[in-house]
Amino acid sequence: MNHRGWIVVESIVSGDCDLCVDFFEGPGGGYGFEHFRADPEDGGRWTAVGGYAARRYATLNAAAEAASRVIPWLLSQTQAQVSLQRMIGTLKR
Repeated sequence: MNHRGWIVVESIVSGDCDLCVDFFEGPGGGYGFEHFRADPEDGGRWTAVGGYAARRYATLNAAAEAASRVIPWLLSQTQAQVSLQRMIGTLKR
């Protein structure tokens, strides 16, 4: 569990390692996601940039589908596509 109370169940990092999407189970139930970026001037720390964390979805599947609609790079990179497809196709919670 992180400092936000999330249990991160999947983290997808972009090919150049400067963007990331965390999929999590929220402390009050439901699932969500947030988009992060790591900048050299921040010492490589992940900074939330999406503003999606407050939204909750009934399933991890629904959160993954929503993320794929609003975070374009998730569908443009092979590894991210594989992770999303696995979550949407097989991790129906």
